[in-house]
Amino acid sequence: MTIREQLAKLKPTTPRGPFPTLAWAWPTGERDLLLRAAIMPDLAKAAAAYDEWQKTVPFENAYMATQRLLVAISYRMPESILPAVDRARLKGVERKLWSQCMVALKAAEPALAAIEQAGVDVMVFKGAARSALDISDLRGRYAAELDLLVRPQEYVRTWDAIEAAGWKYVVGFRPNLGRLIGANLTRGKEDELDLHKYPYHQLLLSDVTPDGLWARATKHRFFGHDVFVPSATDRLLMAIAHGGIGGHENSDWLVDSALLVQGGEVDWPLFIELARQRGTSSHAAIALSYLAGPLEVPVPKEPLARLISASRWHPLQRASALLQSRPKREHSIWSALGRGIARGLRMLRKDLMIRRVEAERERLAAKA
Repeated sequence: MTIREQLAKLKPTTPRGPFPTLAWAWPTGERDLLLRAAIMPDLAKAAAAYDEWQKTVPFENAYMATQRLLVAISYRMPESILPAVDRARLKGVERKLWSQCMVALKAAEPALAAIEQAGVDVMVFKGAARSALDISDLRGRYAAELDLLVRPQEYVRTWDAIEAAGWKYVVGFRPNLGRLIGANLTRGKEDELDLHKYPYHQLLLSDVTPDGLWARATKHRFFGHDVFVPSATDRLLMAIAHGGIGGHENSDWLVDSALLVQGGEVDWPLFIELARQRGTSSHAAIALSYLAGPLEVPVPKEPLARLISASRWHPLQRASALLQSRPKREHSIWSALGRGIARGLRMLRKDLMIRRVEAERERLAAKA
């Protein structure tokens, strides 16, 4: 898509606050109403937000990002709180996307079998992590594909194993595996999965030996195979680190974040330290302040205050986070251009860091 085509899709909205306040990047309008309906602890307020959304947007015009939030809304709303016609339409979307998810996840089972046969530990993360913990949660969280993570030193062996099982790099040729954070692989016309060497775009040299991440993870059975799932603390950071740079192309990562906060299992001192190391304190401050404010999620005050304070100490990181976190469609032309610059600088840093990280990994391998 050309820059002109991207700019043509913009529907600028008035932000909740001036730049560079955190509220400048919070969703507004239709997306905000859906997130309120999907997240607010008070179900009466959530239902009122959904009713308001229906008054502003024809249900049949709901595009994919909207449908993903409708699934979360349908899953949490009791039958007594919505009219029968609303329940029926929501259930229709829920059933449709649930069946798509089941097909997609089951299609990846041969890859899990190949990885297990190769003797490699594998971690399920991002959207499908909730399903790995409890498959019934698949009704409330759309997962278009399976995101798998292996230790960096096992990446080539894992790639070879699933390639032998019929999976190919989406472009069609075998890439330089030493320059990848992760890659999309397909089998046939529809089966696909993402195989990751590193869990974040915001790379660190310590990612060469991700011992802490794996030590905190727990083992589960998933479609008949042993997989690891990140701790609640790591899942929250992953959700924000990935979702915060996406400009709300999809927003169900915020639903995941709210559930993790409410679950009470987040190690907040560790989360703050990991966010600091990754340079994602501002992303976390934006997301969690939105949850704590308009969405009324009980985010602990002291950790949130520390994240907000940390974001003030790094104004360039904060500006970049604001530009990338604000919903893409809500940008003005000028802020959209700023977002493009911020994204370009992030991609440049990622390219430089993958070279440094891979060089360090090769050095350690040669030394071993």
